Amino acid sequence: MSLFVFLASWSLAVTAETEITVKPGQSIIKIMRKIYPDQRSRWPQLMRELVKANPAAFENGDPRTLKVGSVLKLPEQSTVKVKKVKRIKSATVKDISGTVSLFDNKKSSKDIVKGSTIFVGDQLLTSENGSLTLSFVDGAVIRLRCNSLLNVDQYKMRTRGSQSQLTLLKGSLHNKTGRIGKREADTIVLKTPLADLKAVEAEYGIRVRQANGCAEQADVENDGLFVDVLNGTVVVAASAGQLSVSSGDAAMVASDEIAPVNKEAFSGMVFGKKVIEKVALKKTAVIEKNDEPEPVADKDDGIPVWWMIASALILGISF
Repeated sequence: MSLFVFLASWSLAVTAETEITVKPGQSIIKIMRKIYPDQRSRWPQLMRELVKANPAAFENGDPRTLKVGSVLKLPEQSTVKVKKVKRIKSATVKDISGTVSLFDNKKSSKDIVKGSTIFVGDQLLTSENGSLTLSFVDGAVIRLRCNSLLNVDQYKMRTRGSQSQLTLLKGSLHNKTGRIGKREADTIVLKTPLADLKAVEAEYGIRVRQANGCAEQADVENDGLFVDVLNGTVVVAASAGQLSVSSGDAAMVASDEIAPVNKEAFSGMVFGKKVIEKVALKKTAVIEKNDEPEPVADKDDGIPVWWMIASALILGISF
């Protein structure tokens, strides 16, 4: 019975708030705070609706000139138009396998297939058998592995100051950076619970707080942050300090209270054996190409031209 009375009284309070009498000291802002406390972003639009619906309560349509004693008719919710915000494209699904879930900026679950568009504000969750490869608008490629949770916080290509911010809450990924970050005005960061990573023109992998590792991963009981750099340089910045990790090196952050430290990379730390071997072959090919001697022009084993000319002159003089 008490629940029924509560609901009935709540309903009456809401329906009764279709008009309000202006009291001394009240302003249109104070009315907004009272009637629409949780809709601050819509106050400008609601104020325009209020002035339009009550022209006699304001002088010359100025919302600052609210007349005391006026009875204001409040705009109905249905008449208030909500501005549709255009979503920003960040990436396209290049490949997908297993079970992968997508949640948009309103936390609504969406279907995801190869070719799907990923927007800023989306969240991606891979299952035990799931993986996902994303091709970002700046050319970056990220492979999100199993048991991972990734947020696309920001991703904008601009003439001045492009932005890239992703957050890996748990799991592992393989990241090959794109064009964002090459200019001084650009901002690029990959956040994790233990440290932030900044890299430009680099290829690296990370694993963080992943209780269940993917295939070929070792030491999966360790819930710290592992960073394995294949190419370029990655700066690992934690609250206790930061570390620059170069190509071929690795690092670890044991907790948010411990600074990053160098760690010898091993198969399964982040990448499996196949990935490591593939990268090693590429590096070997580049080294061999750089070590090749420059081609030397073939020497002419015949008589030099200058000697023939000199001989002809000598013979001409002697005769």
